[in-house]
Amino acid sequence: MMTLQEVIKALDVFSLDELIQLRTYIDQRTDTMSLAHDLTPEERAHRLDTAFEQLREGLTPAELNEITEAMNVEYIEPFDEELWKD
Repeated sequence: MMTLQEVIKALDVFSLDELIQLRTYIDQRTDTMSLAHDLTPEERAHRLDTAFEQLREGLTPAELNEITEAMNVEYIEPFDEELWKD
């Protein structure tokens, strides 16, 4: 993952067209993000429910049960950074 300073430095090699494309992408992303922050908790919950419905589309009940079981059964120990430090 790049740091913000690395990203800024990488922009120096972009053409004008690439910078315009990047500006358009950033503007669209910013509009979407600020819109989400302005939503009521009820609307956020509704959008989350809609996203879950879309995720479930096309899955059989057996597949949904398998996914649910995997989420409820499998446990992964959290990563401890202290183990890898000198």
